[in-house]
Amino acid sequence: MVDIGFNQPRPAQIRRLGRVFYEAGLRMQKALAADVQRGALPDQVLVLEHPPVFTLGSNATRRDIHVNDAFLQERGVEVFETDRGGQVTYHGPGQIVVYPICNLSEGRKDLGRFVRGLEEVMIRTAADFGVVAERLEGFPGVWVDTERGWEKLGALGIHLKRWIATHGIAFNVAPELHHFRWITPCGITDKGVCSLASLLGEAAPTWEQAATRLEQHLIDVLAYDPRPVQPTSHSVSALTWRRSERGPEVLMMLRQPDQGLWWSSVTGMVEPNETPEAAAHRELREETGLTGTLSTLDFAHTFWVDPALLGLPPGEPRFNTETCFHMEVTADSVVRLATEEHSEYRWCGLDEALMLMRWDGSKAAVKLLRRLLEEKPQTA
Repeated sequence: MVDIGFNQPRPAQIRRLGRVFYEAGLRMQKALAADVQRGALPDQVLVLEHPPVFTLGSNATRRDIHVNDAFLQERGVEVFETDRGGQVTYHGPGQIVVYPICNLSEGRKDLGRFVRGLEEVMIRTAADFGVVAERLEGFPGVWVDTERGWEKLGALGIHLKRWIATHGIAFNVAPELHHFRWITPCGITDKGVCSLASLLGEAAPTWEQAATRLEQHLIDVLAYDPRPVQPTSHSVSALTWRRSERGPEVLMMLRQPDQGLWWSSVTGMVEPNETPEAAAHRELREETGLTGTLSTLDFAHTFWVDPALLGLPPGEPRFNTETCFHMEVTADSVVRLATEEHSEYRWCGLDEALMLMRWDGSKAAVKLLRRLLEEKPQTA
């Protein structure tokens, strides 16, 4: 009988975060692992998805990626080196990524049991939707025997330090499978990659449906006793821009020293009973005095709020989801700066704005705006 998972219940906080930038996910794991290590938090389980990214494990090299940086940049795919085991893999929208940040000491010092438990979670999730997934000796993760041969449905990579586990699993619901063709996934050349969508077609579950089943199997297999978590807060970003003879220009504002002293466009928190759209319009009026037609960038992301950055004491982890919009204003629009928050402003070209932006979401908003304008060129 193969030892799978754990039997002794252990408290854990499980958080479904939605879209998270890969680098932000690394920061989350590092911060939460330190708190789990010193006993300030129970095990932390993060359930999320990443924008397109190739990650290089400890046994990978850049040669495992078969396209150049310009090709990836044009398609919005990032590359990161990580401290997990394994070689190169892909993460992207439509894939459930789970980071179980677990203390494997205190009666759980069995990495093999933990790994088999994570594989079992993916096997049971696949079975919930009528797919038979299996372990394949010598190949970590879970696999499906298809008419094309063995194809990987779920990947696994763990980093262990002082018996604190980070990184985890990636389960394919409906990612862009052609992205896997740009790499040698996990160093394997004679097997393919599949997803619930490629196997089931229209009968495939949504990301949310599959994530709900996967979370329950995590609780069952790893014997988690779920504990309450602080709700995620919500904010907005409203990238404000105008057309000029030099091309599109973004409004950038410098925060006052007590507000962080960094350049940004319009941002702010969503108040209770307020929609993100309403919050964006309110922040635009309050910070700049500008009004106009607000358009969505069809992008939201979640990040860990560093208490040191805000001068807050350590405590329950805080996470925030930012929804991104943009608004075009006329070239002669007058900015009425709210000086209690910002000391100055300037209109910047897209490249300059991208360099000034400090945060992942702000940089992504500028890139998305650039893409929109390239698809719909300016008219005279």
